[in-house]
Amino acid sequence: MRLTVVAIALGLVALASGAYYPASQPVTGVKYADKDFLFKQKFFFEVLRNIHLPLQFEEYFPYTKSYITDESKYVNFQEVVEFFNYYKAGFLGKGELFSIYNQEYMKQTYLLFTFFYNSVDFDTFYKNVVWARENVNEGMFVHAITMAVFHHPQLKGFVLPAVYEIYPYYFFNTDLIHSVTFRKLYDQKFGFVSNGKYNVVYSNYTALYPVEYYGEEKLSYFTEDIGLNAYYYYFMMDYPYFVGTDKFNLYKDRRGELYMYMYQQLIARYYLERQVNFMGPIEEFDYDFPIKTGYWSKLSYYNGIPFFVRNDYYSVSKDFYYQVNLLKDYEMRIRQVIDKGYYYAQDGSKIDLRQPESVEYVGNMIFANPDSVDKDYFGFLEVVARNVYSGGAKFAKFFPSALMHFETSMRDPFFYQLYNRFLTFYYQFKSYLKPYTYEELYFKGVEIKSVVFDKLLTYFEYYDSDVSNVIPLKASGEKFFDFSVFARQKRINHKPFSYTMDVYSEFAGKGVVRVYMGPKFYDFKQLQYLKKYFVEVDQYLYDFVTGKNTIVRNSRDFYYSVRDRTTYTELYKKIMTAYNGGEKFVLDNSEAHCGFPDRLLLPKGLPSGYEMTFYFIVTPYYAPKVQQFSTYDYTYSCGVGSGSKYIDDLPFGYPFDRDIDFSYFYTKNMYFKDVTIYHSDEVKQYVPY
Repeated sequence: MRLTVVAIALGLVALASGAYYPASQPVTGVKYADKDFLFKQKFFFEVLRNIHLPLQFEEYFPYTKSYITDESKYVNFQEVVEFFNYYKAGFLGKGELFSIYNQEYMKQTYLLFTFFYNSVDFDTFYKNVVWARENVNEGMFVHAITMAVFHHPQLKGFVLPAVYEIYPYYFFNTDLIHSVTFRKLYDQKFGFVSNGKYNVVYSNYTALYPVEYYGEEKLSYFTEDIGLNAYYYYFMMDYPYFVGTDKFNLYKDRRGELYMYMYQQLIARYYLERQVNFMGPIEEFDYDFPIKTGYWSKLSYYNGIPFFVRNDYYSVSKDFYYQVNLLKDYEMRIRQVIDKGYYYAQDGSKIDLRQPESVEYVGNMIFANPDSVDKDYFGFLEVVARNVYSGGAKFAKFFPSALMHFETSMRDPFFYQLYNRFLTFYYQFKSYLKPYTYEELYFKGVEIKSVVFDKLLTYFEYYDSDVSNVIPLKASGEKFFDFSVFARQKRINHKPFSYTMDVYSEFAGKGVVRVYMGPKFYDFKQLQYLKKYFVEVDQYLYDFVTGKNTIVRNSRDFYYSVRDRTTYTELYKKIMTAYNGGEKFVLDNSEAHCGFPDRLLLPKGLPSGYEMTFYFIVTPYYAPKVQQFSTYDYTYSCGVGSGSKYIDDLPFGYPFDRDIDFSYFYTKNMYFKDVTIYHSDEVKQYVPY
């Protein structure tokens, strides 16, 4: 099977949680990890510890000098040979700056990933990973091993430490990294505070910008939230822009449509946070004019080099004029094809872009992944744009900005401006689809009578993240987990809430409930514009009975949201306790990587209350082409590439994904509920729930 990599022109470039269930075990009853499982789980935590330092675990030393070359140890040896040849020709060196949006580094990462992926057994995988840990660029190694664990069918169920604890440099400001690295441990006069278990250093958000640009600093608590940035990182690792074709089956998950919907939801959620901070609509930009909003991340790489800074009113260098013209051409081609309504694929087949299901083609077309019908013609829009507006590629050495990493993109206000622009193609495609008919909206015999909410309250709390990975060891004999240092940061959260919905039904059977949250409107027809800013917060299947149905739903059970990860040190100690014969390790610890942070379900309220609108719709159950969970085990897998992730077969964002005909839109199976979100100024200490 040939290498599948996006070739970037001109030298540029949510479902169930993952838990500790090995694929071979059933999910009924209480299960415990056996010795073999714990050994493998321990291995992942140890090779990712202090990624910039040499391995300190003696059991791995014999495998650091060479990789496995035996052809019988690989599933597809041709792909592995390609890695061997490319590596010998020269890979990115250790300690160098890495970005997955650099064409050359992306290809090297893909080859390293296939090198891991093609291992015929865990022993081969284990030895090759140890070799790569010591001989390959650190950023590239983390990227490749994460992809391997997420995508290899035999590795599903194993958990990696949270990315913000593997690589804190991408999530915490330079001043915190310096505090942790250079101040003496346990010595309070040097700034560390002990909480009785470990050392704590306080962390600020960036909060400072070149010209305090236009209120963007108000959103630091949201855009720099480690959970939000990790969510985006994990989505992009589940669906890498440079991986596709039948080998990984990503197309089975409606990949093109999913991509568009994911970005639409992120932009909508960001918009809601802007609104509550009285910041107005998302800033628009034009390729021919300076970018109004600069960005200074205050992040630094491991080697001390700061992330590239974009000044206010940033003008693209003349070195990038050709790429700017490319972006204009790519956009023109996409718009023309959507307006025309059809496209002839390379094999001569005609694609009708006036069909709802063609959103799949449009999504793949815009993001130019390997499943696109013609990525050479439609170009590499997002990759070229990120390079152009990062500016770092013009230097002798690659100098990436926050836009050039999955982990840091969402910190930059321009990220939202850029993808808000890309979403215009999505809205353009949807505008040509006919509004849903009355029959497509109405659920005969079902009426939502009322919805009652608990009080909605947001607040800030202090949360501790394990940043021990930035601490250099004093001597080779010092153990990695003897002490920990935690970054304490203020973050937004909300009080758990429930709603009670009364539904009267004339039939007994299955229905699907969708719940959206969006801005309050005062004229019903404003919904035509505001519908794109409604965020889907929940979706579930419900067995209705004839007569009154009272549904009580708690926010902790919402379909898309996940809770906080267990910290690196704590989870490792649990693994080692069980591995050494102590307390058994229960295989039900949910360490989700593929869900939206529960804390961010609600935008920040106001002390006096901020009004918003929830929207409910109950629809008949339209069974998906492949029954949900039928091809994977949701107790330990996110189901990427399974084709059975979704509850039903309706389009993402239904019914807000098309223009609204107000003459019949509001049916009895819908319900709009105005709510008020309050905010408490009292900052609380984090208490795990």
